[in-house]
Amino acid sequence: SQNNITVTRGEVVQNPVPLCPPGNPKDEIDLGRSPAGDYTFTVIDAAVGSTPSRAMFSNAPFTVADGRLLKTAPFVRLDYSGHWWDPNDSGWGLFIWHDARDNVLAAWFTYGTDGKPIWYIFQPTWQAFAATNAADLLRTSRPPGTMVPPPNPTTYTAVGSASLDFTNFGFPTPDTANTGKLTYTFTGGPTTVRNIQRFKP
Repeated sequence: SQNNITVTRGEVVQNPVPLCPPGNPKDEIDLGRSPAGDYTFTVIDAAVGSTPSRAMFSNAPFTVADGRLLKTAPFVRLDYSGHWWDPNDSGWGLFIWHDARDNVLAAWFTYGTDGKPIWYIFQPTWQAFAATNAADLLRTSRPPGTMVPPPNPTTYTAVGSASLDFTNFGFPTPDTANTGKLTYTFTGGPTTVRNIQRFKP
């Protein structure tokens, strides 16, 4: 409410046992993404049995900086990190890591022509606020070994190119944050475009 965030830990329903043992009161609370600005944060322990609720701390101040100040154009407005998939072809997916400086790493797990699982990675740069340039599509491999990690180094081979585009695609309605397209070409083969959407279990 008006930049004041309150979190109540462990709302208990007919449970006399505290959700967090007193000797280990370490919780990690994800506040999500917030616009740049000044905020306060309050954490309240929910009432348990005859023990009333109490504030663990109140109105702790913090500031969210404008991440665009660290970026170069084009300014990417959304965070595309997460698990993406093609609902029309379950069994494969795309993990995307997108950091505050707009570096992107995409790991694509799918199946080869022999039906066996296979991994590709690509690291595209942005050409616009919601679309990337094409990047080398790399297939990685490493011979097995009995040691951890195996003594043999990981190798990679460029097998084509891939890019991402999140520009107002949607199934059935446009949703820039949660829908997009994966475009890829294997060397010597046709270009394929897949509709992808953020996986929401």
